Amino acid sequence: MLMQLMAEQGDPRSPPLGRLEARQAASPSQLADPGQYRAFEEEQSRALIQAYVGGVQQIPAIRARIEQAAQAGERNAVEIDEARAALAQLEMLQDKLQREAPELLP
Repeated sequence: MLMQLMAEQGDPRSPPLGRLEARQAASPSQLADPGQYRAFEEEQSRALIQAYVGGVQQIPAIRARIEQAAQAGERNAVEIDEARAALAQLEMLQDKLQREAPELLP
């Protein structure tokens, strides 16, 4: 039951998502022209990568907030472990970006 609730409504402990915008649909002219559609898809991919880069840039602040919560006893050990696991995933994404597209990172 909890898993179904989380799937439908998300984790109430998660922070707000921020500036997520719905993916823009291709226009009829872009759909009709392969070159225009390819350019449209490339722009969508660049925007997605930039969103990931934005998340990666927040790693130091996220790490500091996790450690502060752990030291202050604001969260239990399970929640701290979950946050650290999520941070590890973000760090793996950073490593992948550094290997595959270092020009995207500051």
